Amino acid sequence: MNKILANCISLGIGLGAIGVAVPVQAAPFFTGLGFLPGSVESYARGVSADGSVVVGFSNGANGQEAFRWTQATGMVGLGDLSGGITRSSAFGVSADGSVVVGRGFSSSGEEAFRWTQGTGMVGLGDLSGGITRSRAFGVSADGSVVVGESNSANGGEAFRWTQGTGMVGLGYLSGGGAVSEAYGVSGDGSVVVGRSANANFVEAFRWTQGTGMVGLGDLSGGGFSSVPHGVSGDGSVIVGHGDEAFIWNSSQGMQSLKQVLTNDYGLNLAGWTLISAQAISADGLTVVGTGTNPSGNDEAWIARLNPQNNPSVPEPSSILGLGLFSLVGFLRKKRS
Repeated sequence: MNKILANCISLGIGLGAIGVAVPVQAAPFFTGLGFLPGSVESYARGVSADGSVVVGFSNGANGQEAFRWTQATGMVGLGDLSGGITRSSAFGVSADGSVVVGRGFSSSGEEAFRWTQGTGMVGLGDLSGGITRSRAFGVSADGSVVVGESNSANGGEAFRWTQGTGMVGLGYLSGGGAVSEAYGVSGDGSVVVGRSANANFVEAFRWTQGTGMVGLGDLSGGGFSSVPHGVSGDGSVIVGHGDEAFIWNSSQGMQSLKQVLTNDYGLNLAGWTLISAQAISADGLTVVGTGTNPSGNDEAWIARLNPQNNPSVPEPSSILGLGLFSLVGFLRKKRS
């Protein structure tokens, strides 16, 4: 489980924030995005709703630097917060690609940031009472709500940030230690997903202003540990991983994604292990993640819904109607 967490969490946090939207009619494709000057390494972590803006980080001549990529501009470095070392990373992007969130290093230490073309990279501060450390992992569709993790007086704590409220801690699940992290947020900013320590180990949670933090349980038969990476635009569908990739909604709870695709829709995933579902598009029509392919290599995958070809799907937001599963991937060369 620790290996899965180390390899998967950082990859999914930015993607889960806004979702990955792939038009149903479009053919899947793969392309490299290049590097920042002086680098031979780059890592994509988030994508806008229509796929035109990609964010992540690249190890350039000046150190690790967050980037924003479009087909027109190529890869453009976003710099870092002032006063610290150059080691910024972009993890999430708003639906239209205009707002980027992540972490940088200021004179105070590691700090969550929010970037726009007009403001540049702006630090979001920290929860009070703890050491100076915060990271932004997800952002709402319009860029107004940012979620992540910071150190409070209690320990590492999930937060939700807006311009009006500043950074507000979301607390923890009952019975566990002082550890929680928010990885994704619904399009309107009202639903936050993440993980928190519970009495057993760690558990995925769903948070709203009305309910507070509610644990989502775990898949049956394995160790008790679940981590969400993405949430649909309306907050109704959550994807992530426990011992394997899962999909959750309020009516059916947490299910093995591979079993849903295989048993409910007759798709052939022989030889595949779906390690983690990393993100879900805002409309709930596309799920992406990482897995081990039949050759034993770690490979990214995409599962797409085509409602026109599946009349049994009642609503687009119900990802359980997946009618098309295509695997489009790249072999993992390095995880950071």
